[in-house]
Amino acid sequence: MADGSQFTDTDTRAGEGRYSAPEEVWAAVRVDYLAGMSAPEVCHRYGVGLTAMRTRAAREGWRRADQPWTPRGRLDPDDEGAALEARVGGDLDRVDLRDLTWIAHRRMMRAVMRGEAVEALRWRRVHRAMEEESDELDRFIEQEEARDRMLDGPDPANGANASNASNGVFDAAPPPPAGPDAPPPP
Repeated sequence: MADGSQFTDTDTRAGEGRYSAPEEVWAAVRVDYLAGMSAPEVCHRYGVGLTAMRTRAAREGWRRADQPWTPRGRLDPDDEGAALEARVGGDLDRVDLRDLTWIAHRRMMRAVMRGEAVEALRWRRVHRAMEEESDELDRFIEQEEARDRMLDGPDPANGANASNASNGVFDAAPPPPAGPDAPPPP
């Protein structure tokens, strides 16, 4: 502009192709945000950018101070992690890594269904890390059991394994690992 005034987020800049959402959309964003919907959910619903929404909220003083406090990271009651938490009573030593792998996979799928690609990729990394940790733990346990069997010597009551025990080969195969969609054990 010739007068040197600054553009606001509602102006269009010639040649830049940037346009802001209409005021009616911003009014709806404000209503839903102040009603308690999360900023990412509001942005997804109305197609506005998260940074633009937060900037506008700060500039216009959209405050949700009257909303009840909720602890950070609180799980949705339908989340598989909430069921696992209740089942183990908060005792992490009772959590099987396969359960955590399954939960990470379910959360990844849920993020994909909501269109949250970054969140889905985060849960995919967690899922893979949990799978690797579970596989490593299974290998360690298998090696420890094989070592114990070698130290104990052949078991005469188990004829099939007794013939192979002296050379370190055992007929019993470990159970197959649970797939990503397999439900956790009861």
